[in-house]
Amino acid sequence: MSELNTTFVKKYLNISNVKNSILCVGIDPAIPSQRNKNIIPTEDRIEFIKNLVSDVAPYASAIKMNRQYLIGLTIDEIRAINIHIHQNNMLSIVDHKLSDIGASNISAIFWFKEESFDAFTFSPFAGNVLEATQYAHKKELGIFVLTLMSNPEAEYQKQAIIENKPLYLYIAELCNSANSDGNVIGATEHITSEEVSELHKTLGENKIALIPGVGAQGGNAKKILYHFERNSLVNVGRAIIYSENPIIEAQKYRDILNNQLNEISNLKYGTEVAKD
Repeated sequence: MSELNTTFVKKYLNISNVKNSILCVGIDPAIPSQRNKNIIPTEDRIEFIKNLVSDVAPYASAIKMNRQYLIGLTIDEIRAINIHIHQNNMLSIVDHKLSDIGASNISAIFWFKEESFDAFTFSPFAGNVLEATQYAHKKELGIFVLTLMSNPEAEYQKQAIIENKPLYLYIAELCNSANSDGNVIGATEHITSEEVSELHKTLGENKIALIPGVGAQGGNAKKILYHFERNSLVNVGRAIIYSENPIIEAQKYRDILNNQLNEISNLKYGTEVAKD
């Protein structure tokens, strides 16, 4: 088993502390020929991504790029983007939702490392969370396991029962045993504070909650921040990258999240821990 606080977790907590930010900017760059709305102003995804990274860098600790929007780019092009992310003191997560047999997972993780990512998202459908985590850590990569997703169709993660517990808690137990780095926990309405509380009890104090659903999906991260506090990484994508001014929007969301952390700290401990 990997050490309790993994390399990725230590990296993230350090950057988050230095930047005073738990914001992750999700980059899903749809080109104009791809669809009619929520598109970038150019066909050049590389230029768009690099410019956006520079814009949001003062306010974000991580970038999460959706693999489906990177299709067609070369390894060298993706590596160059990740080098730019690292030069701006942020971590890079590939939102791949990897889910396959062991040999295929190992191949994908090898290429994630070649592309210079720091972490990836993983679907536990195949059940091999321990094996994937061990190989990720061998490659010094973080792994975020889909646990309770933001889309409303993810209700099956609560309704399915394994070993007399809902699927999302069973997944959390697998992650705890494997010492995975973090868990994807959505902030949207169908996920309740009680469910998040149960997840936190199962996962303990050393996992990072990667929180989608804030922004365009209308979710509120506060019910998750209440339990995970600074061990949180809140993803905001479309509301920032397709806005008229990503700099202003990134700063706004950074400040909203820090204010929520302050409110939680005052409520739980009577002190503020987040700085202005």
